[in-house]
Amino acid sequence: MREKIDKIVKDGDWEFAKLLKLNEVCVDLSKTMYQELSPSEILELIWEIQIDEGGRTLGQIISMECRNVLKGEFMVSFQKYFETATVSFKSPVQEPKADLSIKPEQPPLPKAKKDKPKDTVKGSDGTDMPKGVKRL
Repeated sequence: MREKIDKIVKDGDWEFAKLLKLNEVCVDLSKTMYQELSPSEILELIWEIQIDEGGRTLGQIISMECRNVLKGEFMVSFQKYFETATVSFKSPVQEPKADLSIKPEQPPLPKAKKDKPKDTVKGSDGTDMPKGVKRL
């Protein structure tokens, strides 16, 4: 904001006779500039100005009032739903609590080894013997 004002003052083509009535010039400039400000710029400009004897600023008062309005709106909404609510005096069934404790991670179980089919030879007595083994 300060930069905008400085630019207007610096770049303006001022007549000395007008500047002798500096208060009127500043009033006119402030009216013109106010028309160009966005709502957020207006709030930023006056947010920290002390406005009561307690030292509260506009920002503090607006914050307090907004919270009061919002609280009232929440109360109205709850009241609306309370008017149609029904009450039951049954005790709720307690569900068993799940064990949410952290347990140390277990290593994975080893996989079962698959037996490879072995090359076998049927002996004269009908039993299978691995290849290369001689019967005595």
